[in-house]
Amino acid sequence: MVRAILLGRIGWCLLLLVLCEVLAQPVMAEEGANLLWNFANYLYQEQYFYRAATEYNRFLFRFPTDTRAPEAELQIGRCYRHGGKPDKAVNYLVRLINRRVGEPITREAILEVVAILEEQKRYPEAIYWTKRFIARYPEEPEIDAVYLRLAWLQVDTGKYEQALATLQQVSPESRLYSRAKSLSQALQQRPEGGKKSPAVAGVLSAVLPGSGHLYAGRPGEAATSFFLNALFITGAVVAFKNDSPVLGGILVFFELGWYAGGIRTAVKAAREANAREEKRFRQELKETYRLSLGLEPGLDRLGLSLRLTF
Repeated sequence: MVRAILLGRIGWCLLLLVLCEVLAQPVMAEEGANLLWNFANYLYQEQYFYRAATEYNRFLFRFPTDTRAPEAELQIGRCYRHGGKPDKAVNYLVRLINRRVGEPITREAILEVVAILEEQKRYPEAIYWTKRFIARYPEEPEIDAVYLRLAWLQVDTGKYEQALATLQQVSPESRLYSRAKSLSQALQQRPEGGKKSPAVAGVLSAVLPGSGHLYAGRPGEAATSFFLNALFITGAVVAFKNDSPVLGGILVFFELGWYAGGIRTAVKAAREANAREEKRFRQELKETYRLSLGLEPGLDRLGLSLRLTF
């Protein structure tokens, strides 16, 4: 009888221990998740990006259903970006966007992709993803800032008409409307008269060697082209007059090469002059108006940050 009572008590104790262990499992799991999450965040803030990415991956493996799992995935992409692997970051974030369609985290992921592509000067791709952001989040509170960012990307690719159309989307009630209007006016006043025509440069060089280079703003090359062509033409004429057809033919052969080459380089010079003018114009715009769109690096909140300089 005593033995039965003792066994019964031991059984109840074992049952109580098992029950306590089962009840403690969620608490221990939550504490483990918090500890791992905080450690990963600490590594990220200290810029140990490779180690941080490892810990975020560990967090996803151990706690895939945690509410912070989407943010952990986003942080892995940021670790690749800041760790010097932008291409890997873009590929990872694009997979994240496609896998979590409709989830809030895709908003930050798209903006992160845009920022990385802009840093790499991959402007057409950045434009594509910015337009996707606008299409997905037309009611975004900071949508006017996104329109401004898109306009800048279009300016960077020389698509000024598209930039003007984008700037018109900024709401007149927006605090950024005055910036958009000023930038729009600057684009409309972009000088067109100073652009050099490659066709004109080629024709001028064909009529008078060196004149195309002079038109393109390269007097040194103009003088060289004129001198060399004049030298070979004069040499060929003298050779033929002195009954030296072989020498004259050789000089004519080289002259034709210099002549055709002069036309090609004049056309190239005009194009390069236009490119320099475009670059100068964009630089002046950026020195006068600038807006950067990105994400705050803080881990407690994810949001849109705007930085304006004048």
